[in-house]
Order: sequence, then structure tokens, then C-alpha cells
Amino acid sequence: MTIAIAIRTGSAVVFAADSKVTVPCFVGLNAAGDPQWEDQTFDNATKVVHDRSATLMAMVAGAVTIGDITATDFILMKQIDFGTSSGEQDKAIQELINEMFDLKRAHWEKTKVPPDDWPGPTLLLAGPRPKENSPRVWKANLHGATPTISEILTEPWIELEGSYAEVFSLLYGFHWDIVGGMCNELGITHDQRREAIRKSKVLRPADKIDFRAIPIQDAIDLAVFLATVQVEMDRFLPGMPACGGPIDVMVLQMAPEAGIIAYPGKRVHHPRVSRVD
Repeated sequence: MTIAIAIRTGSAVVFAADSKVTVPCFVGLNAAGDPQWEDQTFDNATKVVHDRSATLMAMVAGAVTIGDITATDFILMKQIDFGTSSGEQDKAIQELINEMFDLKRAHWEKTKVPPDDWPGPTLLLAGPRPKENSPRVWKANLHGATPTISEILTEPWIELEGSYAEVFSLLYGFHWDIVGGMCNELGITHDQRREAIRKSKVLRPADKIDFRAIPIQDAIDLAVFLATVQVEMDRFLPGMPACGGPIDVMVLQMAPEAGIIAYPGKRVHHPRVSRVD
């Protein structure tokens, strides 16, 4: 899995992600004809990248492959023409996702895996808004038979993807499993639970952070802190850790001009030579 964190400030977007990646491997059909899967994990994936023109940055969570290539490698080799209007940007994003999905479909159509079970990544994408000093962020889900795309973080805020239960509880003051258990004991429906949370006048930790004014360095610090918390909690909780390894960071800043800066938490190196992170 992944811990992937996106923070939208007044004029920038920060992406931060860990290095552990899980790849669902199709190993055939069982006696009933259902797909059988085995998860394989790797410890040194880079999940935050930008295209060749350094215009669009992307972060991946979930199943990283789209057919025979990873989603990150695909974006690294692309040069995105973003156009000069929001409509042209939306079209460019849609074409990018469609091209990625076509690769995935061409791979999985050769198997007997039903389309709804075709694995695919969740992508967060960020680029500069045309003629304005502000960024745009999209979320695309390539799992299953049909990809979906939506614009998110239209205002400064934080978005979590992947395996983030403990970080969510830090930001929002509750753990869904614990709240669900309490509601069951009290005889409260899920709709009543959601309504009570919506009407609550108590500020959550996330509500107390001024995401519009937070400086880039502080946004980076916050993203890395949250990602590290999830990695460390996965380390100590039972079961196979879903997150792990160094945290890679990438920033889309709009001032004084639009640009993408990478802050890698690791670099490719010879395994028998010491490295500096």
C-alpha cells in the first residue's frame, strides 16, 4: 500500500509519499474459476514524479502498474501540453488517464480476470492553473473497468490516499473503526453518525491549521511528519506493514513563477556503498 499526502496551500501543492509499494500479482484461477492474487511488496519505490516538461506532477497510491509499465514511469516519459485554458487542461488530463487505462486494458484483456477486478492505481495530479497564480489538483482512479477523474483541493486543504487510518485519526480526532464500534453499541445508524459528525461544533486538528497561509517549508514538514507517523505506526502494529521506507517529496510552487521542485528521500545507489539520504 502507500501513505500519500497532498497539501494545497494558497499558492503551492506539496506531495509526500513513502517508498513501500504493493503489486497485486495474478497467479491464475482457482477451481471455481475465480481469480487468485498474491501481493508482492518492494521497499524502494518512488511514487512522486513529474512529466518531462516539469509541468505536471503526479503521486501514485495502490497498485502501481498499468499493464507492463508502472504509472510513474509512464508519466516520467510523457511531455504534457497543458494548453492555455482550464478546459484544455481538463482535456489533457482526461487524455493522459485514457492512454494509461488503454495500456492497462490491453494487458488484462489477455487474461480471464473480470474487468471489475482489473487492478490499477489511484493518482493525484497537480499543475498550474492557466493565467492565475494558483495550482489545480486532480484525483484519478484507474481500478476496475472504467477510470474516474475529478478535481479536488479546489481550496487549500489536505488530502490523504492509501493506508492512512492512524494519520486520519490525528487530523480529524477519531478512528472510523472505533467510532463504528461505539455506534453499534449505542444503536446509532451510520447516517446518524455522519450527521452528528457534520453538525459537531468542535474544531478538529485539521480545522485549526491555516492551509491558505502555511509556508511551503512548513507544509513539507507537516506532510513528512504525517507520512512518518503512519510508517512508524505500521511498523509497530501487527501484520505486514502497508507503508515504509524514506519519504519522497515534490512541490509545485506558483510564486514567483510556476515550477516543480523534487526533494527525494532516497536515491538509486549501489547496495554495498554507503549513501547519504
